[in-house]
Amino acid sequence: MRRLPAVSAVAANAAYVLAVQVLALVTLSPADFGSFSIQYLAYALGASLSLSIVSEAFLRSEVRGKTVVEWRDYSSISLYLAAGMGVVTLGASYALEPLREVAVIGAVAVTASVYRGAARYFSIRRGETRGVLPGDLLGLIVSVSVWGALFAQGSRDLPMMSVAWAAGAVASALLSKWPRLLAPASVAGWWRQHSVHIRPLLKDSLLMDAGAIGTPYLLAPVLGLAQFGIYRAVSNVAAPVRLVLNPIRPQIAAAPLASQRSRRRFATIVVTSALFGAGAFAGLSVVGGLGIYLGSLSDLVAFALPTAVFVTANFLGHYFYIVARAHVDGRHLFRGRIVQTGLGIIVPVCGALLGGLDGAIWGFSSATLLSSIFWTILVLRATPHEQ
Repeated sequence: MRRLPAVSAVAANAAYVLAVQVLALVTLSPADFGSFSIQYLAYALGASLSLSIVSEAFLRSEVRGKTVVEWRDYSSISLYLAAGMGVVTLGASYALEPLREVAVIGAVAVTASVYRGAARYFSIRRGETRGVLPGDLLGLIVSVSVWGALFAQGSRDLPMMSVAWAAGAVASALLSKWPRLLAPASVAGWWRQHSVHIRPLLKDSLLMDAGAIGTPYLLAPVLGLAQFGIYRAVSNVAAPVRLVLNPIRPQIAAAPLASQRSRRRFATIVVTSALFGAGAFAGLSVVGGLGIYLGSLSDLVAFALPTAVFVTANFLGHYFYIVARAHVDGRHLFRGRIVQTGLGIIVPVCGALLGGLDGAIWGFSSATLLSSIFWTILVLRATPHEQ
């Protein structure tokens, strides 16, 4: 992609994804936000699996295996995976009483969002602007417009936010590169062709999801929906981090490892991480000083310091994790994932059991900081033969 369209696409995608998360954060009560987060975590799981099985396996096949991947194969496996996650979301939502009224709409949102992410990744890798910028812009416009219309009618509940999310996701997916659905046997064919790349990536993703997604599910019954909503709000404050890095994930991953090791690049990442953390602290301080209630965001003001630590660590760790996924060999990637997963499960759960919500949030922030340091060291110590 040329520089201007690429920058526009990053900005549009950042605004679109941020809109959904921020609108939920400032609109929903902690209990409703906790319920919304349960479905959003299902999307996060689908996006993670899609990266490992489809998008990054495709990238590694072309970069390391010198194999050209056709759109028909890529889009078909993407659609099957997205539909599968929609079915999982539907079943899980019907099993949980607070989510039953939004089970179908949540499944639609997850399916459309997972497919959109995979299609967008392919278009960026191929340098195609048509499947990127229009979908991001329409997703932003539709989600905000639907939210605004429902908000003006007095809606402040879970169904209102779910409808806004699903509407934007479907609109964005419709303007993505259109899929070509192959026979179900193509799923096994994709696995056979790309398994050498899928296995280490999937093993890493499953371990990551055990900490990033499994831990919140473990904490939900411990904390209760309201406190769980505040706990999940910490992660949402770091949404700008993912919004900056995820849209350019293909470029970060494809860059030569040696360039990541320059002192200037490393210093820039560290300073940027600190600025994001300072911004989070300042933003929560302003919210606290306004004296108006902004949903779950207002309930997070008391945890401004651990939230700032989390945001700083999240940027640093996420950047170097993306680099590691593309360049570090399977053995070292597995080692990094074991460390992060162990920290991500043990520290927050122990914190919650010992100190309730305060302990859970401080445990979450501390675990993220330690794992980000480990990923940084892992990448900086990587050798040329690991590329």
